[in-house]
Amino acid sequence: MRVPLLHTVVAVPARNEAERIGQTVRALAAQVGANGAPLEGYEVWIVVNNSADDTAGQAARAIPTGRPVRVQSCTLPPGRANVVGARRAALDLAAARLGGNPHGLIVTTDADSVPAPDWLWQLQRAVQSGADAACGRILLRAEERARLPGPVRRVYLQDAAYRLAAERLTARLNPDPFDPWPRHHQHFGANLALTLRAYREVGGVPDVPQLEDVALIQRLRRHDLRVRRTPHARVHTSARLNGRVPLGLSTQLAEWHADPAAWRVPGAAEIAALAHAEAALRQARTQGWSAGLPGHWLAPPAALREALRAPTLGLALEAAHAARVSAGLWTGRFPPVPIARALAEVRGQVQAASPDGWPVPQASGLLSTSSR
Repeated sequence: MRVPLLHTVVAVPARNEAERIGQTVRALAAQVGANGAPLEGYEVWIVVNNSADDTAGQAARAIPTGRPVRVQSCTLPPGRANVVGARRAALDLAAARLGGNPHGLIVTTDADSVPAPDWLWQLQRAVQSGADAACGRILLRAEERARLPGPVRRVYLQDAAYRLAAERLTARLNPDPFDPWPRHHQHFGANLALTLRAYREVGGVPDVPQLEDVALIQRLRRHDLRVRRTPHARVHTSARLNGRVPLGLSTQLAEWHADPAAWRVPGAAEIAALAHAEAALRQARTQGWSAGLPGHWLAPPAALREALRAPTLGLALEAAHAARVSAGLWTGRFPPVPIARALAEVRGQVQAASPDGWPVPQASGLLSTSSR
């Protein structure tokens, strides 16, 4: 059933982004719908916190006349003046703006990111199709990606192609009816939408030291809320090697810059084993215990039986993964492998698992799951 979205609020946390915020504001103000006409029924809030430059002024000056973009400045207290506190302040403002709207949608991106013209409409489409949250693709700005050192750019593209192929294989072996192929692997604050109902159900942005966006998606999954990773909603973000957060895309790029040959990831055998294990647990939730579960998870039966008693599938999967890691057998069976080898392996598995002739995913601008 398609649910109408009566109102959408886009909330963007910003701090010391005077150089880039203008592009972000102009892109948000120029959103279009299916027919290319200006999109209506949404508003944008640039929430500037603790900024030492003219981010607020630059944002205000970039707003085209008559477009639904507003700038709000605030001072977050010590301990909250960080990326987690800023994201929470922005999304809480969006929730307050929506009030009691039963079909309200909260959307967020980053102040150094430039959404595509139909970005917001594509996120709305995903939610209208039944998702509780939608995560779009995050790509590097082309001109900044071109300036990356050659080895970093090569690993970035290899990793992007690998992640996409891994998702294709997983979708084949453990299909999710609410997140079917084509999909991608990203779930980060630079490209995220969720219903007001879902935001309130999970208690808003989690109080974590970092990676608040990942923690928010984890909360959604714990509640068995439906997360759609739509490949059609796109933003382009900066390729900083020196980032603004302790852990993020810049961290990953810097790691690749320091030693690109050292990058190791799960090989095809591990990707397939994880997909089979999760599919088996999902089946056991509805059909009862299976003697094959411990072999799938390389974990003790007692721990997996306890996982199956969890109130939601999301919590059951989380407990099973914890049992797998705690048992200590998994890494011995599936050691990480160099990215080039992993890419070749997963592409081969995708080809073998795709008798319908679907193409093997190629490199694109996607970000690694370990980055923002």
